[in-house]
Amino acid sequence: MKKVLLFFLLFFRLVTFGDIKSDTSRLIEKREVVGEGYQNVDYLTNNFKITGLGGYDKLIYEFESFGNDFFKKNHMLEPRIKIKQMWIEPLDATIDTNNKVILGFNGNCNLRIRTVVGVRNSSRLSGKYTSYPIILILKGKRKNSSSYDRIMIEVRMELDIVKTLKISTTPMDLGVGVQGQILSSSHGNHGYLNIEGEPNRNVVINYPREVEMFNKMGKGSLKVEISSPDLYFTGNEEYSTRLSERGEKKVTFFGQVRDTKKAVPGKYSGDLKIKVRYN
Repeated sequence: MKKVLLFFLLFFRLVTFGDIKSDTSRLIEKREVVGEGYQNVDYLTNNFKITGLGGYDKLIYEFESFGNDFFKKNHMLEPRIKIKQMWIEPLDATIDTNNKVILGFNGNCNLRIRTVVGVRNSSRLSGKYTSYPIILILKGKRKNSSSYDRIMIEVRMELDIVKTLKISTTPMDLGVGVQGQILSSSHGNHGYLNIEGEPNRNVVINYPREVEMFNKMGKGSLKVEISSPDLYFTGNEEYSTRLSERGEKKVTFFGQVRDTKKAVPGKYSGDLKIKVRYN
């Protein structure tokens, strides 16, 4: 399981000509994405406002210096991460995508940017990657004016790719018991869950508090109470724990059957389903 953290940073370089201005100098959005194999990350920023549009009947836009590559700190390009598409979504106007024109606004215009980033999952991908800057240029011309007023917005994206979670288990054994006595993994073997992933990251673990074991001859079943001293309960069968500085965690599971008075003699088995994900 791979989790991809997408930070979409909009740096508004306050380069304005005429009355067109932005309402903020910086917009930071964060999103976490989980996926395996090849994935398209569909990302939408929060709203930002362009003001001072009185007297302009339309805005022409274009993306300049479209950076289709990501790099790490060493500035080596990473071809497995690509910006596939980027476009503007106006919230209180209409847009002509063929001619790249924004229409129908009244003095101000609320916008947001959507982008699709393709990520080809690989064990070699880890850490932070930054895109080359993309410049969004918005231009407007007043009536009877021969020149365009404009604003330039610099767009950068950062991907923080964490390690894939690796999971392994050791089966629980409740040992051999006598009808009417309590069965416990303390008399056999506790179950163990081994997790490997991103160092110092929190993980969420889901497991049922009770599972059913069935007699292999089809003659009845037993209810097994499941617990773990290594996990912190957060509600709705969800528990949390933290991976070590090496990105590892061993979780112990206890099992106990309290009522065996009516249990039919024989061998019993069942499944304890555990789900693990990054928090």
